[in-house]
Amino acid sequence: MKKSIRLRTRALARFSAPALSVLSLAVAASVQAQGIEVNPVVVSASRMAQPLSEASVVVDVISRQQIEQSGASSITEFLDSVGGMGVNRLYGRAGVDASVDIGYLGQSGSQNVLILVDGQRVSSVDSSGSKFAQLPMSAIQQIEIRKANGGVLFGDRAQGGVINIITRTDSTKSVDLSVGSFGYQKQDVYLGFQEGQTRGSVSLMNAKVDGYRQFSEADQRSAQVRLTNSSELGRLSFFLRGFEENANLPSYLTKAQFETDPRRIGAYPVSTERSGAATGLKYERALGSDDLVSVDTFHQEMKDRIYDTIRNSRTSISPEYKTTWRGNQLIFGGEFADAKANTDTKKQVGQQTQSVFVQAFHPLTKKTTVDVGLRTQRADSDFQTTSGASTTSATAHKTGTSVGVLTQLTDMSSLRAGALTGFRFPNADELYTFNRSNYALLEINPTVKPMSTREYFLQFEQRYSSGKFAAHYRHIDASDEIAYQYNCGVVGGVAASCNSNLYDTQRSILSLSSDWKISASATLKASVDVVDATIATGSNAGHRIPLTPKQVVRLSYEQTIQDYTLMSSVNRRSGMMQASDQSASNPEIPSRTVVDLGVRTQFSQTMSASFWVRNLFNKSYYDYATYNGIYPADARGMFANLKIAF
Repeated sequence: MKKSIRLRTRALARFSAPALSVLSLAVAASVQAQGIEVNPVVVSASRMAQPLSEASVVVDVISRQQIEQSGASSITEFLDSVGGMGVNRLYGRAGVDASVDIGYLGQSGSQNVLILVDGQRVSSVDSSGSKFAQLPMSAIQQIEIRKANGGVLFGDRAQGGVINIITRTDSTKSVDLSVGSFGYQKQDVYLGFQEGQTRGSVSLMNAKVDGYRQFSEADQRSAQVRLTNSSELGRLSFFLRGFEENANLPSYLTKAQFETDPRRIGAYPVSTERSGAATGLKYERALGSDDLVSVDTFHQEMKDRIYDTIRNSRTSISPEYKTTWRGNQLIFGGEFADAKANTDTKKQVGQQTQSVFVQAFHPLTKKTTVDVGLRTQRADSDFQTTSGASTTSATAHKTGTSVGVLTQLTDMSSLRAGALTGFRFPNADELYTFNRSNYALLEINPTVKPMSTREYFLQFEQRYSSGKFAAHYRHIDASDEIAYQYNCGVVGGVAASCNSNLYDTQRSILSLSSDWKISASATLKASVDVVDATIATGSNAGHRIPLTPKQVVRLSYEQTIQDYTLMSSVNRRSGMMQASDQSASNPEIPSRTVVDLGVRTQFSQTMSASFWVRNLFNKSYYDYATYNGIYPADARGMFANLKIAF
């Protein structure tokens, strides 16, 4: 193991040379600058509201203003600009079937990132991924990206990290209108109100796009209603949201087809219909000055029709108690959930989970805080065949632990370090075999074991009057990693594929980032991720994990000239192994560099506009490919946005 770590350290050092060069330019540019440090309040680091500077893990905070100024059409488009993570969009601007990966876990990355809305998990019980279209962008107040294992605080599926989307209840009103290339149209409305101690909001979104490729039309609709009432009896919050997404998926192309005409339709086009609704109720009450008790209830129904129709549901209740005892902060909580997934062919998986956790925060000194945590979670699953008769059941039990340290080295510098463990139970559809030709579910495959991870991290952050610099290192060891396996023999006379515990893996990620206000009118941001991700066991040991780049470089620059702000961004990603190519036998997904250019202006206090040229140099590229073929990315496109506030 020591030899392996030395080799990885050398590899990271070799790959880091260009990264340091890029960041040194950013630092040098800041010598004459002036700026203001922002310290937002976050909840994803500890499940308690705390200043970002007091969090013992790395959390990126994206404000509403940043989202609006980015001109991004979807959450996934914006997340692609954030360091330490990757986004693969298979079908263009609408973000249909896009996957989000924190920590470069690769092909299974989206299954190891937990998506929360206001602290409640919205990830489906199957592998379809989170439907980011279910939430209007106008409803978002803040996005918190926890770049560390969240298994103790949030449970299953959080090995890579956690994305917590905080929604709004302010009393403003606004309309966002967007148009652009490939028939893109979007309307996003936010209506906030306040009456006495009651605050609320209504958010509506409607979007459509013809798509860059043939047969890639998509339309999306979503809505959310949120109400919050505060009184002497406590605080009561309610939400109701729903969404509908219809899309044509043009399928993959061969290399020859991609090079000849990347806009053409593929060999196996298919249409999909997705819809869902969720509702929740949360009660919070302070008990004296040091204690807070809360109960959070949640119910979600989802339907996804593509090769087969999968319906899934999840109901949960999450009690929590926070207290201060002898200068220590303590959190006790749990989650009790019942999830189901079934298909039109009556194959069904039911899963009941019970978990409890405790997290403690202890101030060692005025400048150093230690936190420790423990979660235990049990999953009871049952499987039903086509006949509806119960055939088998399984029980799994996993434990997660965490230790974190935050020390303030000086007034302007800090050091974070920690050791974390996490786990992921198999998703509902990972417990089935699939028809290899059309991905229809076949029979139950209950032998898949939970995946486990062990993580160590270290981050140094130096703040200046003009900005900041940070170096963040993560090392992640995963055992029993769940991955797609193309050849699983013959099931019922049909050639089958499946998911299984294929191997153990190791990942080392060095992330360098800087954010500088280089003058009163100019801002420069830079980030570099250096990744060493390899398969550790089995016949493919030593090979790179599919869909993990070696390097990712992101640069953005803003310059204000009178009433206009010029914006530019560069996103470079090195080559990756294709999805499911554990043997490294197929050609790499080539490296690519994409440049965007935009301009933003404020007409008045209530009206603003932006215009972007995406993929300025019309780069022909793709970020996702399998042994079957290539999924082309969009060509150059132009997009405009108008926001009116009332």
